[in-house]
Amino acid sequence: MGRFDEAAAWLDDALAGLAASGDPGAEWLATRILITRSWSELEVRGLGSALEMLADARARAHRIGDPLLVALTCIQEGTLHGRVGDWGSCLAALQRVGADESSLDPAQQWALHLNLGQSHLGLGHTTEAATEFEQARDIAAEHGLVDQEFKARHNRAVVAFVDGDLPRALLLMREADAMDAAVARDRARLDHAEVLLEAGLVDRARSALEDALAGARSGGHRLEEGEIDLRLARCDLLVNDLDGARAHIRAATAAFRTRQAEELVAEAEIIRATIDVAAGHDVQSVVTTLSRTLDRPGARPAAHRAAVRLDAEARLLLGDVGGAERRLATLDGADRDSLGARLHETLVRARLDLARGRPAEAERRIVTGNRLIAAHQFQSSSLDVRAALALHGRRLAIFDAERAVAVGDVDGILTSVERWRAISHRINPVTTATDPEVATLTRELRRLRQLAADDGDSGGDLTARIAALEDQVAQREWALTVDGARAATVAAVGADEARATASERDVTVVEFFELDDHLWTIEVSAGALSVRRTAPVVDATRLVTRLRRDLRARAIVAVGSPLAPMLERAATASLVALDAALNPGGPGSARVVVIPSRSLAAVPWSLLPSLYGRPVTVAPSLTRWVRGPARAATPVWTDTVAALYGPGLARTRQEVGAVRAAWAGSQEPDPAGPATSEEVLRALGSARVVHLAAHGIHEAQSPLFSSVLAADGPVFAREFPRPVAAEHVALSACDVGQFSSRPGDEPLGLAIALISLGATSVLGAVAPVSDDVAAEAMVAYHRLLASGADASTAWGQVVEQHPAAGVFCYYGSEWSVR
Repeated sequence: MGRFDEAAAWLDDALAGLAASGDPGAEWLATRILITRSWSELEVRGLGSALEMLADARARAHRIGDPLLVALTCIQEGTLHGRVGDWGSCLAALQRVGADESSLDPAQQWALHLNLGQSHLGLGHTTEAATEFEQARDIAAEHGLVDQEFKARHNRAVVAFVDGDLPRALLLMREADAMDAAVARDRARLDHAEVLLEAGLVDRARSALEDALAGARSGGHRLEEGEIDLRLARCDLLVNDLDGARAHIRAATAAFRTRQAEELVAEAEIIRATIDVAAGHDVQSVVTTLSRTLDRPGARPAAHRAAVRLDAEARLLLGDVGGAERRLATLDGADRDSLGARLHETLVRARLDLARGRPAEAERRIVTGNRLIAAHQFQSSSLDVRAALALHGRRLAIFDAERAVAVGDVDGILTSVERWRAISHRINPVTTATDPEVATLTRELRRLRQLAADDGDSGGDLTARIAALEDQVAQREWALTVDGARAATVAAVGADEARATASERDVTVVEFFELDDHLWTIEVSAGALSVRRTAPVVDATRLVTRLRRDLRARAIVAVGSPLAPMLERAATASLVALDAALNPGGPGSARVVVIPSRSLAAVPWSLLPSLYGRPVTVAPSLTRWVRGPARAATPVWTDTVAALYGPGLARTRQEVGAVRAAWAGSQEPDPAGPATSEEVLRALGSARVVHLAAHGIHEAQSPLFSSVLAADGPVFAREFPRPVAAEHVALSACDVGQFSSRPGDEPLGLAIALISLGATSVLGAVAPVSDDVAAEAMVAYHRLLASGADASTAWGQVVEQHPAAGVFCYYGSEWSVR
């Protein structure tokens, strides 16, 4: 259970009792106890003391002449070396068991094969590792060893992770964790956090690690503390928090040194060097340190390769191009490296190509890295994981944009930016059938959310149950894989195609991206392409926050309130200020397509003075706007229009009746009552046009738990049909047009989820709006759509008639019923 001090005390008492007993069998039993005692000695005092204790046990075993005891000392020696990351020594010790395996009982055989699997895994031999773990699993299952079966199953999941199959790794870990096994889960939690990090789910990984760190500290588990801090430093690095990374790596190194875990100290030094290279700090010392690391014999392959890549990157920063090239020449192109490691190597080799005057080769490598991310995204059927994986390409994307900006190549800048924007929208859409377990968990979550809304939860128990269930839903959904489909990636739009399409459709394209803490703008209009540096990101973020505050206040003030004019003036002033900072609506075509960066995700573009009254389309990427949705097949619609409403709003029933009438050409009976979640999901999977008037919530921290309220509770973005059949969806709901963008420019939110799953376009609000305004604007909008107007033009006309409705944005690509 991880209580090593207590274990040591009990075992020492046992040894003392045996020494005083004079029993003839005491020497045999004392040897067994010493073998076990060496494990707690490692955790309490370190490797050197533990190996001395084990050497004493082996000498006793040889004096007794018992092959079982000798075999057990070999197994335990392997365990100790593996615990501190020395997998070569671990494998050598375990292989000395040899023919003596026959003397082992089932639990001991299980331990031998589990540790053989660990040593092979540590050395990168995944095929051998999988075989050993499966053998250990089968031995445990055959003999009813539940705790041991849990460990073998968990470690088999780790092999899937190392092989790059993240969904399978998450699924196998989840299945193992569900076992009723009374074992300490610290190591399993660390491995799970490692998989979450590889999937780019940094926030989830950090949360799991911080919980584990608190437990390790309270238990005095110094090695666990060090390993957790090591992973927390990697979390910080992924989001570019270098100060946080330094603090965690200092703590990790101190913990490893207390237990003489030199392999882990060396691994921590590599992370420390990574921080220094990222900051451009004391790079010459980094080269010196890494040279010592690379000269050490027996380093783990993954750690050795990381040191080579980092040393080459540091040498490039120092201008030692030849030295960097020589270092990289020692790498063998192993394809078992993690996604992050492979992308790092791609980045370093691209930098080397650029330094050698080979720009075309550098770009070829960048394209290869981009496709590698897409291939990993395709493996998962989770929108969350697909978006998160792009985080690993952040440094490569920045290098790509910096490279293009440095030479002033406007065509290259557009190509570079578009290459990395919303990659997941360029691969096959998610089409996996609904998972029964996810569906069951989601129904229960809906029930609890509705219960909390109806009754409240002053004690907090219901809130805790909801949070736990959300975590279950998310984790199960992350483990879903894509079956029976071939990966296909749509090429990103280049400059020539962007010019041609903008001219053909008579559109001005305004695309924002973020570089060197500034917003940059790419504009394509009338066959011309220009790039300019705009506002500092911090200033733009402040203006967007101010505007959202003013719009929210304006929406909730009562009609006729003396505050209304003041709030109107404040909102107008904020719109003018943001418009001046961004300047998105300069001269050009009346129609405008905006591709926002992540800091501009909540801007109501139609309300900005320079865009007011103009048809404005907001797209995840220029490629998505040009190409439209990636559909695996043409949808079969059973209805042309489905208009539904949710509970708790005054005018929604009349609004929906009028929308139906707009499409039917005559007044149809009003719907009988609010739609259920099943009716909402069925409409999205069967109707060509869907209108939904309901309360909506955007969950900024968990965007796929954003929801619209149905009669039986919230309908979450996570449970939308795969694929969505609807071409156009109008969401007459507050806030659900917002999206949260992960580093890597992968947007997530309710409206964007519909687009990701196959909808051509979605109308959604980025701020609250009154029922009256929404109802009047939506009915006018549907009348225009039904008459054949294209959707962005129709919405531009509606905003001119109903200015307060400008908080709705039209997302996706062009659409009309024709």
